[in-house]
Amino acid sequence: MSGLEVRPATAQDLGMVAGVGARPFAAGWSQEALAAELERADSIFLVAPERGYALARAAGDDCLLLDLAAAFDGGGCGRALLAALKQAAKARGCRRISFEASAANARALAFYQKAGAVVVGRRPKFYYDGSDAVLLDLDIP
Repeated sequence: MSGLEVRPATAQDLGMVAGVGARPFAAGWSQEALAAELERADSIFLVAPERGYALARAAGDDCLLLDLAAAFDGGGCGRALLAALKQAAKARGCRRISFEASAANARALAFYQKAGAVVVGRRPKFYYDGSDAVLLDLDIP
């Protein structure tokens, strides 16, 4: 989806982000928690207006992806957000993005692996539904 606008989040985006974040497998952040992320110096908080968001934290050469969610699947929003996140993380000196996804979320795992992420570990029965957390790393060239 070329031409999709991705930019840093603002306070005006928080309602949209909270709505998208209510989808299955999204983290479900409260608006208060999202507002706090806007103030954090280590936060990378990006939005594709009315379509989705990515939220991460930069720490040294690692970027921890906390959440990436799109309003609907298959429209290219996830790819655009991940590409923009890689650029923003690289600008902060990060060399990789680390994250987890539920083993029950086959669509997300396929998306991340297609993007080049590799499985580096697993946390058994990590989620409330009993599914494992699959740990992934995505190198930033």
